[in-house]
Amino acid sequence: MPSPIVESWRITPGATLNVNGADTLGITAQRGTLNVNTGTTQQIAATAGSTVNLTDATVTGASGFVTVSLVNSNANISGSTISGLDYGLQAVRNTSTTTGSSATLSGSTVRGDLGGAFVTSYSTLDLNNSTLEGTGSSSFGLQLAGGQATLSNESQIIGGLNGVTFGLDRTDEQISKLILNNSSVEGKSGSAIVANVGANPLGSLEIEVSDGSTLIGGNGTILEVTNGTNVNFNVNNSVLQGNVVVEAGSNVNTSLNNRASLTGDVQNVGQLKLDNQSTFTGTIKGDAGHTTNVVLDNHSHFTGGIEGTTDLDINGQSTWTLTGSNSVNNLSLNGGTVDFAPGATFYTLNVRELSGSGFFNMHTDFNTGETDFLNAETASGDHVVSVSATGERARANGLIQIADLAEGNAQLALNNGSVDVGALTYKLVQEGTGWYLRPDEGPSTSARSVLAIANTAPTIIYAESTLLNSRMGDRRLTGAKPGLWTRAYNNRYSVQNAYAGGYSQTQQGLVIGADAALGDSDWLVGGMVGYSRTQLDLKYGSSGSVDSYSIGGYLTKFDPQTGFYVDAVTKINRFDNRLDVSMSDGVKTKGSYDAYGVSGSLEVGFQDQLGGGFFWGPFAQVAAAVVSGEHYRLDNGLEVDSELTRSLVVKGGAYIGSEIDLGNGHKLQPRVHVAIGQELIKRNEVGVNDSSFNNDSSATSLELAGGINWALPHGLQVFAEAGSAQSKTVKQDYNVSAGLSFNF
Repeated sequence: MPSPIVESWRITPGATLNVNGADTLGITAQRGTLNVNTGTTQQIAATAGSTVNLTDATVTGASGFVTVSLVNSNANISGSTISGLDYGLQAVRNTSTTTGSSATLSGSTVRGDLGGAFVTSYSTLDLNNSTLEGTGSSSFGLQLAGGQATLSNESQIIGGLNGVTFGLDRTDEQISKLILNNSSVEGKSGSAIVANVGANPLGSLEIEVSDGSTLIGGNGTILEVTNGTNVNFNVNNSVLQGNVVVEAGSNVNTSLNNRASLTGDVQNVGQLKLDNQSTFTGTIKGDAGHTTNVVLDNHSHFTGGIEGTTDLDINGQSTWTLTGSNSVNNLSLNGGTVDFAPGATFYTLNVRELSGSGFFNMHTDFNTGETDFLNAETASGDHVVSVSATGERARANGLIQIADLAEGNAQLALNNGSVDVGALTYKLVQEGTGWYLRPDEGPSTSARSVLAIANTAPTIIYAESTLLNSRMGDRRLTGAKPGLWTRAYNNRYSVQNAYAGGYSQTQQGLVIGADAALGDSDWLVGGMVGYSRTQLDLKYGSSGSVDSYSIGGYLTKFDPQTGFYVDAVTKINRFDNRLDVSMSDGVKTKGSYDAYGVSGSLEVGFQDQLGGGFFWGPFAQVAAAVVSGEHYRLDNGLEVDSELTRSLVVKGGAYIGSEIDLGNGHKLQPRVHVAIGQELIKRNEVGVNDSSFNNDSSATSLELAGGINWALPHGLQVFAEAGSAQSKTVKQDYNVSAGLSFNF
């Protein structure tokens, strides 16, 4: 059987050629339709409104320059391969028309030795998961001469030299536009995109790079613009690496939006705008006489330097992080930040004109006096300066200048009003046009925190001791039988000290004990173990915690004939202390240490029956506690030498209550008490670096509490109590406890 004849075809106006699984030579169409389904052809030329539909086709050019040529025609290409000649595909027009051509590719590949495809004015090219490739060493992947190309769904343009070039359609020049959506452009040995067509009176070339698209330049350049060409370069939600190089006389307006990122240098761009959490990392360069306008907005970030004349607007909580000393023409801050990138190197920022209201993050070495420096010829507005805090002691003497604002009415203020330097702080003061850091006597955040945690132990000790005194009072209702008991408790203290700020602490704990009569005497002896967790709110973002483990004993005697009683308590505590401190610049530092405490109290009182089941009595108490001192160090270098913490409290008061017999072995005892106490110790010193601070909590306090005991049959007892206390330095906002006991 003879082989099928392979022929060339010419489609006349109104005619349709179907190639189904067949092979043909070259095909030309004039106002006709070509359908190729799983077929193989040579070059295709469509003109005058023709339509070309290629599905799973292979088109291999054998003669001419273009494998698939569309002149005022349309093509739908799916799952096909086009190759073989100088150019794979052209979408062009007759120069006397303004209709152009269109080509839509899906899952297809187009190759050409000199270029993958070129598109002229009024023509469009749409790629979906498709590839355009120039295979020669000096080829382009795509050339746009007044046309538009849109890539989506991981489409690719690859050129042996440059990926995309912009050319001229001299007969009717339109605005070329390149749109990338989740697609890529690569120039293997040259630039990803080259635009050198010159100025277009209709406007600028448009390049949009969106949704995870990439640009790759073998020479490190992703966009190269020359010959007076103007380009709008918009990047949206994509990460790019490479340089943007603009020849003097040309112009590029670059916009990064919606978390877009560009890493590389930009040279001679007219504008660089970052918006919606976008980032640029690199150097902004400009030739002599060129000014670059840079705008950062909505949490965007520029990391790098400036070479040339630049006007910089930093708005909406955006940040410029310096990587070296820089000079800026105009710097406007509207909620923006200039970060001098604290490190081993110190930078100087020179500004011709500073305006607005913003923030400067700076670093100063308080040992050597070296510092970042802001120098402005003219300055206006109110600005906040954050200086890196340190826990180490300052060794530099006197003032440290951090800024000079030659003219204008600008005001600088330290963030949080001061900067932590070891145990002390520095303030910011103005002298003439200079702004200086000056030592201040106030304690740093770190120092206030270590003073607070050193002052916590006595309150923890006395909270447990109060429970033991309550327990001994309970036994006066139930007699001297052996018993087991437990109490859970919660309290909150608000503390004001001599160094301002204050703090609060919340304690939660559990105590378990047992007691029994001492022989045949009226004395009752008992023992207890306890645990509590105290959380400290040290303000300004700092916190601490103390885990307390205790063991102790108590002794009580009550004479029902005379109403006299005596209670004695002794305890040993171990404290696991932890600090989490936020310094003046917001940087966290931590530290921990263990301490041990010994305490005791003695209370004597008298209980008198008033009749009708009521009773009352006065009492007096003395309590003492000593907590070991420790040497420890915070992560920021702050060194602490805590001396012995001592407390001696005398207290006197009275209580009144009622014992109600409910019958059947039930008894109810409500009561209230009021007391006045006095802390006698005035000096508890804490050494912080080379400074010494005194934790003075001496004050007179007023205490009020009420509780109820419910004695049940068979030796069971339930109890609860609530109270508070007030002094000029320590306020107990509340103290609640509840528990039960069993006597057998």
